[in-house]
Amino acid sequence: MKTSNQANTTKYSQFAVSLVCCTPILIMLGLIVACDKISEQVFDQRINEGIIEYEITFPELGSESITASLLPEKMVYRFSENCFASNFETAGGIFQNNITADYETKNLEHKLKVFRKKIKVDMEESQVLRMLTQYPHMTVINTNQVDTIAGFPCKKALIVFEAMDSQEIEVYYTQHIKMNNPNWCTPYHEIDGVLMAYEIEEFGVRMRLEAKAVKNLDNRDCLKPLNDGDFVPITREMMEAELGQLVETFSF
Repeated sequence: MKTSNQANTTKYSQFAVSLVCCTPILIMLGLIVACDKISEQVFDQRINEGIIEYEITFPELGSESITASLLPEKMVYRFSENCFASNFETAGGIFQNNITADYETKNLEHKLKVFRKKIKVDMEESQVLRMLTQYPHMTVINTNQVDTIAGFPCKKALIVFEAMDSQEIEVYYTQHIKMNNPNWCTPYHEIDGVLMAYEIEEFGVRMRLEAKAVKNLDNRDCLKPLNDGDFVPITREMMEAELGQLVETFSF
């Protein structure tokens, strides 16, 4: 008959043997998980920080339009994984329109500079969501079509509006740029990818933007505010009024 001590010793021996047998398996599982994570990071070649330069055209304005000649011809879009800053600027910096958005904090800052006038609006997530409800309701229809824009493969989607008099829009977006929910604060928030060709109405004018160049940046200063200075805080309603007056001033 085995004594109590002998029984305990046998149990400990069995446990030790089981542990020894299982240890290689546990180590292998751990290595597999670690390798998967390392491989994901190593083989994920998406750009996660840089600059996109967009060309701007105006579908509803003729080439001889004075209004078109006074509006920006280019937008610079600086981005990291959770932030972006888009900047419209006319020659000489007379007019600047800058929007900076942070997906982690869900904050948005809109700055406008016209001649010497500098104003800004700071918005938190609830205000951003309220603003988005004022845009025309759209339905995103994904397609199987793919095109290459600025060297990136882009999927095509059709945007259909509820209003019968609104024409559908073709947009192209890429998932080969690493950004977390890049459109969370825009009318295109349902699209999971960076927009490379799209249309939007700004300053009361419909604009078509198409990416022409993408530049990879390694430093974290890419989101440093452009032309920062003494901007006067105002409400979003006041900003919309300012933009409306600006459009009327340059509408010819």
